[in-house]
Amino acid sequence: MPVYSHTQLTTYEQCPLKYKLSYRDKIKREIEGIEAFLGTNVHETLRKCYDDARITKINSLEDILFYYDTLWQKEWNDSIIITRKDLTKEHYQNLGKKMIESYYNRFYPFDSEITIATEKQISIYLGTGKKHLLTGFIDRLTKTGDTTYQIHDYKTSAYLPTQQEADNDRQLALYQIGVKQKWPAITHVKLIWHYLAFDTDLVSSRSDESISKLTDDTMELIDQIEAAGHFPPKESALCNWCEYPDLCPLRKHLCLVEALPVNEYINEPGVVLVNRFAQLKEQDAEIKKEMEQVKEALVEYATREQVEIIKGSDRKVRVKTDLKLKFPGKNDNDRAELDKTLQQAGKWSEVSQLDTAALTRQIEAGSWSRELVEQVMQFGRVEQSSAVYLSRLKDDEK
Repeated sequence: MPVYSHTQLTTYEQCPLKYKLSYRDKIKREIEGIEAFLGTNVHETLRKCYDDARITKINSLEDILFYYDTLWQKEWNDSIIITRKDLTKEHYQNLGKKMIESYYNRFYPFDSEITIATEKQISIYLGTGKKHLLTGFIDRLTKTGDTTYQIHDYKTSAYLPTQQEADNDRQLALYQIGVKQKWPAITHVKLIWHYLAFDTDLVSSRSDESISKLTDDTMELIDQIEAAGHFPPKESALCNWCEYPDLCPLRKHLCLVEALPVNEYINEPGVVLVNRFAQLKEQDAEIKKEMEQVKEALVEYATREQVEIIKGSDRKVRVKTDLKLKFPGKNDNDRAELDKTLQQAGKWSEVSQLDTAALTRQIEAGSWSRELVEQVMQFGRVEQSSAVYLSRLKDDEK
């Protein structure tokens, strides 16, 4: 039986291709972002606070920060990626210390609840006959009574969700399913997110109805993943942190040319083609603008000289001018009033939900009553329309 996790499901939702590369093809990259590194070290430090407290050892703030700094130095390696070029590893290290200090001062001496486990692995079975299996790790599982449990999650991100987003979060709600499956006597589960950068907690609880819907939605998503035959890339801001740019059709060429010296970059075939295409597009825009100006001049010349055909060196132009009936478009003023007029007259269906071209045909056909035509014509106007046709001169015209 395949084993899924919240992270896997989220990866598929964010980018099916990344999901395939990571979980189907099992292509592993030995790279890590500074944000993930920071989170791991902060989690491990807070875990120590509670693990030690369970055996009655209460660490001082200085001891905990020393542990964090030591852990940071031990685990650090130069392959860790810092995307923001204006920040250094010291900025992130100090941010972690600030988070830990704020949390320590608020929850010392770490005995407000009974800690059952830290980094507790939990299994979640979904569907009849345990159709799907998920697994995850609870940062800290506690209880405040015989039948009330709390699932804690530490967040080091720079984003603070709304309460509504917390109430719709999938991860801890899935953990709730696993906890209640493991301890059936539990009657109440509280979900708690500690947003450490903001020294703020978000708390949520789920009804049986919401858990049932989550179960159905999650099973549907897993079924979709298992039936998928195509895993397209999905572009987002998260692409900047992806470990597979060289395998992604949206980023592969960017990755290829980024490392090239300038002299090789400007001669790379793809770069050359894009530059030429961009140049032609600019020329095309300029040509179209000039063509419109010349067409207007031709129409003006034909009107002034009262001619329809204008001769050039080896081409001629025919200028045809008509008067056309125009009505307000969907976003124009008076459109709502025009719609109302036609609906009240029972003529709406005849113009296909006010296709103005169809409306013009009906007016010109003369099949409507004079009174209705007069009402509708309050919104209409007659515009002069000109067309310019270019053709080669015949031999006898040269």
